[in-house]
Amino acid sequence: MNSAPLSHLAVLTVTNPAEAARRLLSLRPGREVLWLAFFLAVVLNGLVQVGIDQLIVVPQGQGVVEAEPVLLNLLRSAGAMLLSIAAFLFIGKFMGGTASFEDIMILSVWLQFLQIVALTVTLLVSLVVPFFMVMLMLATAILSLYVTLHFLNEAHKFGSLLKSFGVIVLSALVALPFVLVLTPSGPV
Repeated sequence: MNSAPLSHLAVLTVTNPAEAARRLLSLRPGREVLWLAFFLAVVLNGLVQVGIDQLIVVPQGQGVVEAEPVLLNLLRSAGAMLLSIAAFLFIGKFMGGTASFEDIMILSVWLQFLQIVALTVTLLVSLVVPFFMVMLMLATAILSLYVTLHFLNEAHKFGSLLKSFGVIVLSALVALPFVLVLTPSGPV
């Protein structure tokens, strides 16, 4: 794949996520390609997070959060992605879905790459106009939810976005305790 079909697929993901999911699922890359893409997404996400930590100015009077080791961030990111893939797979199957691990993985990794692009754009825009950062992050979260609903619906062949929403909610409830345990600076 070159950059033209990738950009077309990115636009299609936003405009018609169900069709984008069908195209991604039809690719059927090997497990090696999926795992390589997974780890590339983890590393790129880590780089963007480091960029955000280093380049975003903290307003005066607010405490600066001490940076965590990069390796810990990478491990946490990989763990969170794997946990979400497993939760989407098993809870989807519990609700009558038919997706395979590879189906959920390719869709999750693709969405992760798009979120990395969105975070990079957010970072660059916020360097120029800082108050746009929150709005862009909120827009990215809402768009990611919309795409995830359609991706899960296509992968599990539900025929219902409501079932996909149920998978997302139940996955979040299952994953929340693990995320809290993995976040040493969190509320636990």
